[in-house]
Amino acid sequence: MEGRTARLHPVKMLLDFVSLIKTNFIIIFFLYVIHFGTDSKLWLASQYLFAVFILFAIVYNFFNWCFYRYTVKDEAIHISSGVIKKSERVISLSKIQNIQKRTTVIHKLFNISSITMETGESGDNGSIALAAVSKKEADWLETIASSVYDEEISEASEEEKDPDYIVETQNEREIHFIASKKDVLKASFTSLSFFALIPVVFTIYSNIEDLLPVTSIMGDWLKAIMRYWWMIAITLVIFTFIAIAFGVITTYWRYGKYQILSDSKRIYIRKGLVDEVAFSILKEKVQAIEVIQSPLKRILRLAEVKLVSAGETGEEDLKTNSLYPFLPVNRAYEIVHELLPEYKIIPNMTSLPKTALVAKMLRPSILWLAALIGLLIFKQNLWYVSFAVLLIVYILRLLDFVNSSYIVKDEYMQLKTGSLQTSLFLTKRSKVIEVEVAQSRWQRRFGLAEMGIVNRSKPIVHTSIKDVPYEAAVDFYYWYKMRGKDIRIDKR
Repeated sequence: MEGRTARLHPVKMLLDFVSLIKTNFIIIFFLYVIHFGTDSKLWLASQYLFAVFILFAIVYNFFNWCFYRYTVKDEAIHISSGVIKKSERVISLSKIQNIQKRTTVIHKLFNISSITMETGESGDNGSIALAAVSKKEADWLETIASSVYDEEISEASEEEKDPDYIVETQNEREIHFIASKKDVLKASFTSLSFFALIPVVFTIYSNIEDLLPVTSIMGDWLKAIMRYWWMIAITLVIFTFIAIAFGVITTYWRYGKYQILSDSKRIYIRKGLVDEVAFSILKEKVQAIEVIQSPLKRILRLAEVKLVSAGETGEEDLKTNSLYPFLPVNRAYEIVHELLPEYKIIPNMTSLPKTALVAKMLRPSILWLAALIGLLIFKQNLWYVSFAVLLIVYILRLLDFVNSSYIVKDEYMQLKTGSLQTSLFLTKRSKVIEVEVAQSRWQRRFGLAEMGIVNRSKPIVHTSIKDVPYEAAVDFYYWYKMRGKDIRIDKR
């Protein structure tokens, strides 16, 4: 591959400046708005010092942009950076597993994107984050990083670098799901996003309260409203409409234009109405599939499907590794099978034996004992409250027994656990890097044991199920010992 060196887009300096102002907004507001025109030498000195700090940060960001370069050559990306201390990094393109592109409002103004390419490794060579590159450059980087660079590809024709080739490749992707307005509206109510307005209001109120005496003003308003029942009703109706509108807008902002696509090698997830996020993952690097259902989603028969991969899956708040979190269960299973035909969720699993229920119910509750001891020490007259805690513990244990099931079949293992929120975890034997079979003294009395597996991810994913029959745990152990015939070792 011919060497190609480039800098980040100059807008990177603007993004750094916006981030700097955003991080220090409270200090800036306090120094230059609240104490604007002050005669105090202390506040004047603070304003000058902070201005020097901002100026120094701007100069540093400028030189940081000047010295940051990346070069794509020899099937690798070479990163050169550092203002005071120079550093060089080389990451092979063949190691890149996950790719995430993000286009915010500022990015759109300048026709640029940020792109993050993740490998399965940790440390400095774990990822490449280019905060500002042109959209065309981001698409080109995504295309070359998505390719497998073996000897055949190194001899590929020059047409693969042509933008038309990129468009043609994207058109070959199969669309599996596009969120409609009805889907997003349903998601806004299912996610209870309208309740998010409450902490937002309290956060704004607490921040303003630190600067202005709003408590007395709000107190007068509340007193005026509380005088008449019809004013209370009107206020509640207005707040309810605002909360619902807030929930719908935030959900549409986050999950609008949601798409799930795939080609022969990768799965692509796109979402976001204003801030657009695109995530892709190599199919062969998917370590497991997790289907999560909250109590409300179980009632509405909806589910969230997560792809567990060896690399990181982008920023946590973006949840880019999640297929649409409000899919009907049957449709979610169909999409999983379409994307990853080798992964098929088995509906009929083995439930825990009745002895597991007895063991769960008779197992001493540390939480109840702690609550009882605490009440006897600090609130003796409320000792009976501890039995409410015990009742909750028993209800959760009963639900955990009802929801727990497992199956180990051929090269696949499927576990379902959870009391209120359930998690169904499906993986292949070749993707499991470690197993554990444990048996406590309590479980030994009932002929039970615990099975645990570990999958490669960031962080490492531990999954286990308690109180399975001991014989099933032993079979599971020997099932994993046969892993050798499922894995392939590349000899270089």
